[in-house]
Amino acid sequence: MKSHTTLMAKMVSAILALSCLPELATAQVNLVNNGGFDTSATGWLTFNIGPQGGYKSAKGDPGGYFFLDATPSSSTYPTISQTINGLIPNDSYMILGNYAYSESYGSGSFTDPSFGVAMDSTFLFETATPTNVGWYNFSFFYTATSSSVVLSLSSQINGTPVSYLVDNIAMYAVPEPTSLALFGLAGMISAIFFRNRRQG
Repeated sequence: MKSHTTLMAKMVSAILALSCLPELATAQVNLVNNGGFDTSATGWLTFNIGPQGGYKSAKGDPGGYFFLDATPSSSTYPTISQTINGLIPNDSYMILGNYAYSESYGSGSFTDPSFGVAMDSTFLFETATPTNVGWYNFSFFYTATSSSVVLSLSSQINGTPVSYLVDNIAMYAVPEPTSLALFGLAGMISAIFFRNRRQG
């Protein structure tokens, strides 16, 4: 009887410990430097940002944000970028953030994608102008091909005249699944428990 009680206590302890794993997995480190733009745009390289664009200290989501805006006549889209280091090739990562439609110039297309997020110059997320003004979320997965990648965000792409605000840019390693480990260990403990009951 004592061995059954001890085994049951160990089984409960193991299951409780495993139940904490998802919380540990979600406590990932953001690989993006200064993705919240709370006090500056430090850590980001800028390209073709017009006089109205750039870092803004208020009205972010929350805090500050970056205004991806170029001059109306520009043929090159405004972009901010940052090199992300420390990646593990073939591992998966999630890139996410917030964007908001700001304003438009001229008579360019409003149906073509006008905002995009690229990894090493390849757009993996693109969207057309939202129907409503406000903050929207984006997210996508990326499989690393080397130990570093250039993350960039651009507006006015595809010849569109639409400018955007960006905030809360993040990149996280995708944690290993813990659910299977939880169920697997619980199953093994249960099997041992019932086997010991039969022997006892």
